Amino acid sequence: MATFDFEGRTIYYEDHGSGRPLLILNGIFMSCASWKAFVPAFSAANRLILLDLVDQGLSAKSDQEYTQELQERLVLACLDHLGLAQVAICGISYGGEVALRVAGRHPERVDKLVLSNTTAWTSDWLRDIGRSWEAAMASYDGHQFFATCIPVVYAPGFYQANHDWAKAREELFVRYFTPEVYDAFARLTRSAEDHDERANLSRVQAQTLVISSQHDHVTPLDNQLELVRGIAGAAHLLIMDSGHAAMYEKPVEFTAAVLGFVNSDSAGIEID
Repeated sequence: MATFDFEGRTIYYEDHGSGRPLLILNGIFMSCASWKAFVPAFSAANRLILLDLVDQGLSAKSDQEYTQELQERLVLACLDHLGLAQVAICGISYGGEVALRVAGRHPERVDKLVLSNTTAWTSDWLRDIGRSWEAAMASYDGHQFFATCIPVVYAPGFYQANHDWAKAREELFVRYFTPEVYDAFARLTRSAEDHDERANLSRVQAQTLVISSQHDHVTPLDNQLELVRGIAGAAHLLIMDSGHAAMYEKPVEFTAAVLGFVNSDSAGIEID
């Protein structure tokens, strides 16, 4: 179990493999454990760094409210702890928002940036979704949390085809999620309410890939296209028949896209 101290908090991370460093930042309901099935592929040719942000997974829980600026400082502290001057970052949803802060404010630290199912700002739509999630979290009821927060994350076709799997996850939530876990989710959600990086998109210097999903109802395609238009030279991939959880719904496409982009050198490709 690898940890380091960040401003008096114990932070959990995992360090797998060797090669070009790739840091992955989680969505709100994710943790390092969410990537277990992906570790072999992502660490085969890369140094894969997984990180639980404050209030995620095995990292310390906060005793006060905060903004995503705290998570930005945490990412920089993690890189310094590992002695990494520059990395590729892949951010998922909330993690992508944090990655945007790092890439826009500290462009020298990020050489490749993958933003999956991420938005440049918290719209009224996303803010109200978050507040409905907070209300479910406040119930401390796993069934209520699942019914409110989880179905919308997936594409309808995927959810229908994997309904038994989804209901099994619901039972895990009921069994293992404690009030402390729900309170942490709620703080994470509130920390994103004032997220707005639209003015900083032009400051991103890293080669960037934006991964969108056809049926993403949490961060809709129009919001993700703002990233493509705002970040100079950004590439865009639309994954069909997928919802907000592209990594789970289309793992082969997601893995191929991230690793192909991170490990390619497009500057060395010349078309006659």
